[in-house]
Amino acid sequence: MDWQHLLIRVNDVLTAGVAATAFALMLYLFFYNRGSRVASAFSGLLACVLAVYVVDLLPPNGLDPDRAWLLLRLQWVGIAFTPPFYLEFVRSIRLLVMKDRFPGWLRPVFFLLSGLVASLALWTDLVVYDGVASVGALHLQPGPLFYPFALVFSGVALWGLHETLNARQRCYTRAARRRMTYLLISFMAPALGVFPYLLLIGWPARFSETLFWSVLIVGNVGVATMLALMAYSIAFIGALTPDRAIKYRMVRFLLRGPLTAIVALGAFGLGLTLEPLLGVRQYSLSLMALAASVIAMQLGIELAKPLIDLALYREGRAEVARLQELSQRLLTAADLQQFLENVLAALCEIMRSDGGFLAMLDHSALRWDIRCNLYVTQEELAHIPLEEVAQAQQQGRVIFWDGYWVFVIRDKSGSEMLGLVGLRSPEVTLPLAAEREALMDELLVQASAALEDRRLQQVVFGAFSPLFSELTDIQRRGSILRYTGEVVTGFPLTKSPESPQWVHDALAHYWGGPRLTENPLLDLEIVKRAAADYDGNTVKGLRAVLADAIEHLRPDGERKLTAPEWLLYNILEMKFLRGHKVREVAMRLAVSESDLYRKQRIAIENLAEIIALMEEEAYNNP
Repeated sequence: MDWQHLLIRVNDVLTAGVAATAFALMLYLFFYNRGSRVASAFSGLLACVLAVYVVDLLPPNGLDPDRAWLLLRLQWVGIAFTPPFYLEFVRSIRLLVMKDRFPGWLRPVFFLLSGLVASLALWTDLVVYDGVASVGALHLQPGPLFYPFALVFSGVALWGLHETLNARQRCYTRAARRRMTYLLISFMAPALGVFPYLLLIGWPARFSETLFWSVLIVGNVGVATMLALMAYSIAFIGALTPDRAIKYRMVRFLLRGPLTAIVALGAFGLGLTLEPLLGVRQYSLSLMALAASVIAMQLGIELAKPLIDLALYREGRAEVARLQELSQRLLTAADLQQFLENVLAALCEIMRSDGGFLAMLDHSALRWDIRCNLYVTQEELAHIPLEEVAQAQQQGRVIFWDGYWVFVIRDKSGSEMLGLVGLRSPEVTLPLAAEREALMDELLVQASAALEDRRLQQVVFGAFSPLFSELTDIQRRGSILRYTGEVVTGFPLTKSPESPQWVHDALAHYWGGPRLTENPLLDLEIVKRAAADYDGNTVKGLRAVLADAIEHLRPDGERKLTAPEWLLYNILEMKFLRGHKVREVAMRLAVSESDLYRKQRIAIENLAEIIALMEEEAYNNP
């Protein structure tokens, strides 16, 4: 095996790696930046790169020349559509930063011209014609229209680079300028990846073929790196999550996706190269190398996590580490249930009981329970005499109830009851032995600590929940202010996924209450305009907006209580505007209460959509 053969193998691996990188970045942007114009335009460029690189992998596979030339002509679909996608990409950047639009006719004209060039390249010899094989590579030869196309191609790319530089100068924040710098550095990656340079200048005969393949290898590494850097810059545009979360998600994706794919392809190619030298069966070594490289990359990424965090977060590393530790230590309902099941099983073992239950006290009622080897219904738990149990426990006595020994779980201070433990017919006798009693007390203390921590955690979550909408709004505003100096006012909160819940809260306290007077919907533009009719009272303005939105749900014609088309309107109007009881509304509408709640949820979701449309109209008509 000579060096040139090795370089060709390496170039094939890197070509496949660039294609894999383009495909992976397209998927990432689709799932995480779907609503961004910049990301959509960049995805078009990635599709062009993918088309060109996939075709580059096919001709060397023993195809006859005619089929090879056909594949190389198909490659021109990606080449021809690169300029209009570059134009659309630059247009989206200008629209984001400079609020400047291109003439509307440019887009269809460029796409039509690209379609024409692709058609001519496929079916005629005006752009390219059957080519030659030089320096070990197949390529077409330039036709009479190739040079005008090359001039337009390079002109669009250079003009886009200039416009991106202007956009960078218009950015106001250091972070935006830094990411625009990344975008400038990597801006030419799609153009460098797809343009057929051999058609333009060929390969000088005085240079060796080894140098040619070395240049291709360096170029493929550069294109893959710049595409990743370009996608990294674009991932922040229009995103509604904090920068640290985007940065961490993007870097982990690049490591686990494109980089792992390139390493796996390299390992596979190395295995194919070594198999004939070692005299082993084909694909035996290469497949093992492929599997081992994927596993090793995943393990390496996990082991390198502290270094990755240090590189990504820098000054915020301590706070991020604290948040990550907090998320791992939070006690979920499943965690609590599993822990209490273990405690109950240990209590049954110590007391030699064949079954038992553990119930948590919630608002003076036993609403949640853990069972061991038996089934206790919620109705049975409701019959436990809580006051008698509490009084007996204060006197140090065990309560005997329906064949159970009942013990109280109290908080650390001993003043509040948190729950009960019931053990069925223990085989031990009272008084308990000192060692057995000490073990039982220790388990009850552990159960008490778990219940108390869970209750405190719920209080903390309740305190944080009102902040979620404000934090989401701040992140939305930050994604805009990062690239422009424009002051964003009256941001459409109706875009939030929590807007149906806000609508429900406002309706629930329609005639007065904190869910209405402290509702985030009070910041809507339509509410502020409606408040002008009530001497600036935004609460009355919100009440008027809700009533108006409900009227939008009203069907045409005479009102009917039991007609299906009137059901959503009747539920909202009768339950919230008139304040009728749920049972009364269900009876009058001839539906069950459970069905009423399902239809109510649908009605509120429709109402939230109506309010969103009303808000959008208010923005478009200031």
